[in-house]
Amino acid sequence: MIIATEFEEVTQIKMNRYPEFDPGYSVSAYLVDGLLVDSGQAHTAEELTNFLKDKEIRTVVNTHYHEDHISANALLKERYGVELLAHPLAINRINQPATLYPYQEEVWGYPIPTQVKAISDSVTTPHFRFEVIHTPGHCDDHICLFERRHGWLFSGDLFFSTHPTVARPEENQWQIIASLKKVKDLMPRALFPAARGARVVTDPVPVLEETIRYLEDLGRRVTELNDTGLSPVEIRQHIFGDEAPIAEFTQQQFSSENLVKSYLKVREPVPEGN
Repeated sequence: MIIATEFEEVTQIKMNRYPEFDPGYSVSAYLVDGLLVDSGQAHTAEELTNFLKDKEIRTVVNTHYHEDHISANALLKERYGVELLAHPLAINRINQPATLYPYQEEVWGYPIPTQVKAISDSVTTPHFRFEVIHTPGHCDDHICLFERRHGWLFSGDLFFSTHPTVARPEENQWQIIASLKKVKDLMPRALFPAARGARVVTDPVPVLEETIRYLEDLGRRVTELNDTGLSPVEIRQHIFGDEAPIAEFTQQQFSSENLVKSYLKVREPVPEGN
């Protein structure tokens, strides 16, 4: 099912397979001036495509390659001839068959491989210009879109919550912190996140600052405990206690142990510019 709500000229489209609409497994796409930011999951692809049939959609930007952000690409391309854009690192992931865990197939479904083009440093619609900001950390091909005149930041999965307690194996929290600082410095007026029952965040700078403080403090604690010789499991137990319940359902793909391990990776710098 999908639920559409309006914020200024932006339509938020929340998608979820389940009738009870559990926000933990929902994902949001955003429609503005013929541009769709992300295309959601396979289980709602037909419903989303039907919803958009009279919306004059011209372009789809995928914020990253994950299956819950790209899975209506093929239908939208077939029916409406949209242009599909993503970061260059995402192209060979989106145009190849995905390999999913059972929970991913159950919750979001398999995307149909699609040919996407490399996005440039901006996307222009009839009334707006969106700057493309490379924001690795959640994954290395992650981007955000920023409409400077209105202060709109479309953040994909860069921002989940102010105090996350789980992470995916590919995440790098030091890169996430750097990317959060990067978008915070843009001084956005509204933040449009994609994940987990997301709501539009007005006055997002204090929210981003709180998230950065939490993640930096957590990183210091993890680093200090690692320096004493504790293992990632022991560090997780010391900081969070027992493993988060979502870890079992997701075959350990979302877990507190992964969050700990993500701080023990090399602090690769975020590329300069966009």
